[in-house]
Amino acid sequence: MSLRPVIVSKGGKKVKGYFHRFVYQFNHNYSETKALVELYDGSLRFYDPFFVKFSDRSKQEDEDNE
Repeated sequence: MSLRPVIVSKGGKKVKGYFHRFVYQFNHNYSETKALVELYDGSLRFYDPFFVKFSDRSKQEDEDNE
């Protein structure tokens, strides 16, 4: 299984990395979904999924149309 490349856009800054999985954080009666992203330097960060875009999507669509 290969990791999908992503671009995280937040606060006017774009960071490239690789998507690992979604993580669900629970705090009493509140739950939150985060995306676990590995940055190019090897560090792992949690991001709100709203700011994460899969950057290989256009490549997949082009291959599907061939």
